[in-house]
Amino acid sequence: MPFESSLPVVIACLIGALVTGAVWVNSQSRLSLVTAAILVLAGVGALLADWLVETDREYLQALFTRLAQAAERQDVATIMKALDPELRPLREDAEQVLQRVRPTEVTITKLAVAVDPTKKPPQATVGMIVRVSGEVIEKGSQGTVLAGVKVLLHKKDGVWLIKDAEVEKAKPGHDL
Repeated sequence: MPFESSLPVVIACLIGALVTGAVWVNSQSRLSLVTAAILVLAGVGALLADWLVETDREYLQALFTRLAQAAERQDVATIMKALDPELRPLREDAEQVLQRVRPTEVTITKLAVAVDPTKKPPQATVGMIVRVSGEVIEKGSQGTVLAGVKVLLHKKDGVWLIKDAEVEKAKPGHDL
């Protein structure tokens, strides 16, 4: 859908259907009955389209949730699948960070996705604030770190792949 959520369209269609339905009850006008039926169908159609179609933005939001869960499980293979195979330094850095940090909890507290489908291949930028708990300070010592992460992705053969990531220490209340 060209909008973030179908809820405003569905609500507007249902309110319009109620108003035209009330007009029909008072006037018995065939036009108001047809208009009410069309508005109900449009609202249901928007709801179904929103439910059935997953946009790139929705996919990327779900992808980073899955990657955070994979990091908690120390599932390096899942994380490696999300990285562009041609970028060996990025893959090696990711493996080293996961081995060094050994996260026990990874929580994405803020997530902003910007998709640019006009570029060839399509590109996206994801900014997020991530809270990571685990061996983050020194080996054997548990701690929690708040990090600001900016990830660049591109769509290659229909699959979104991470092509670069920048991490910086964030402070509570930090904005993306």
